[in-house]
Amino acid sequence: MMSKREKCVYCGKVIVTRSKEHIIQNAIGGLYESEDICCDKCNNYISKYIDAPFTKIFNPIISHIEHFAKTNNTKSHPLCTGKAQYDNEIYNVQIKNGKVVGCPELSKKMKCDASKLDFKIISYDFNIENNSFKNGIAKIAFNFAIEKGVDFEILRKGVEINKKNEDIEKISFKFPLIPFIALNPIDTYLELETNMEFYHNLILFSQENMLWCYVDLFNTFQYYVLLSEEWDNNIYISENYLQLLQKLDRKNPQFYIRRPKDILTYAMYFNVKPCMEINILKKRVEVAIQKESLKKNMSDVISDKLGMDYFQVDKFKEMERKEKSSSFYDLMGFYLESLLLYFDADDKLKDNTFRQVTKIIKEGYSEVVSYPLLINMLVKKRKINIYSYTMKKFKRMDAFLTKIDKIEV
Repeated sequence: MMSKREKCVYCGKVIVTRSKEHIIQNAIGGLYESEDICCDKCNNYISKYIDAPFTKIFNPIISHIEHFAKTNNTKSHPLCTGKAQYDNEIYNVQIKNGKVVGCPELSKKMKCDASKLDFKIISYDFNIENNSFKNGIAKIAFNFAIEKGVDFEILRKGVEINKKNEDIEKISFKFPLIPFIALNPIDTYLELETNMEFYHNLILFSQENMLWCYVDLFNTFQYYVLLSEEWDNNIYISENYLQLLQKLDRKNPQFYIRRPKDILTYAMYFNVKPCMEINILKKRVEVAIQKESLKKNMSDVISDKLGMDYFQVDKFKEMERKEKSSSFYDLMGFYLESLLLYFDADDKLKDNTFRQVTKIIKEGYSEVVSYPLLINMLVKKRKINIYSYTMKKFKRMDAFLTKIDKIEV
C-alpha cells in the first residue's frame, strides 16, 4: 500500500491537516475523494479559484438532472439562466431546480413576483469560459494521476505555481488538451447510437514517453490531457474510473419465482449467492440493492452498451454510398477489426485499449495507432470536424435532459 504523502503538491509544506480533495469536483457529482494531494489551505484556493468558475459552467446541466448525486450540499440546487415563455413571449429568466425563480423584465412590466407565474422553460444558457474550462479539465487529470501514484516531478511542467513569501498566490494548469472525436465505427456507435446515460469517466494511460488522461464528463465533454512527454517508456500504466451521476432506484423488486431457474436469474442479476429459501434470497437482494455504489466497473458499463443492433448490414451499405472510396467489404472489415480491438470474444471491454488506441486503414492494411495523437494530427491538417461531433453529443445530452424520445444526430 502506498504511504501517505508528507508534503502538499502545491505549496510543498508538510500536510498537518488532511483535507479531502475531490478528484472530480463534488459540485458536478464527483464522488472520488483523496486526502493525499494537498493541504487544506491549497485545497481552499483550488476550490475557490479553479473549481468554482469551472463547475458554474455546468449549472444548466446539473439543475436539470433528476436525482443528481453528490457527497455534500446534496440538497442545494445551482442557479442558472435561460429563456422561458410566458403568454407567447420569450424572456430571459433565472432558473433553479427546473423552475423559473426570477425575470426582472416581466416583474418590472407586470409589477409582480415573476416566480409565481406559469412559465415554460425553452432553453438554458451554456457559457464556456475557455480558461476556466481548460483549468478544470486539466486539474481533474492531474488529480487522478497524483492519486494513482504518479510522481509530481513528472507532472511539474504542466502546473504553474506562483508564490509570494512562501504563500500560494496563484495556481493554474497548462497541460495541452485535445478534444475527443470518434474515429472508428465502434466509438461512433457507442457515442451516438446507444442509449444516453450520465456518467463521468477517467482513463489514465501511458504510450511510450507520453502520459495521457482521457476525461469524459457527463458522457458529453470529452478530452485527452497530455500530462507528460517525459514518461519512462519501460513503465506501463493503465487505470480507469467510472461513476454514474443519478441516484439509484433502491426499491426492492417484486419476485416472480416459478422455477429453480428463476432463483438463479435473480441471484446473477443482483450478484448475490443463490438460495432456495425465498425469504433469505429476498434479504440478500435487499442488502445488495442498498449497498450498490454509483462507482462502477468501466468494462461493465461500456460492455452493456454493445446491444444486438451494433452490427447491421444496412449500415455498411449506407457508409459505402457516402464514402465512395471504400467498398462494402472494406468497411465491414474495418468495423470488425475495431470491434475486436475493444472487445474480447465474450463482448467484454478490454480496459487497456478502450480510448487509448484506434484502428486506421493505411495502404490497404489496418494499423493500431495512438488515439490522441491521431486526433491531434487530423485536427492540425483540418481533416476532421470537431464542431460537428461536439454538436451531435450536445444534442444527445439535450434530448436526454428534456426527455425527447428521439433526436436526429
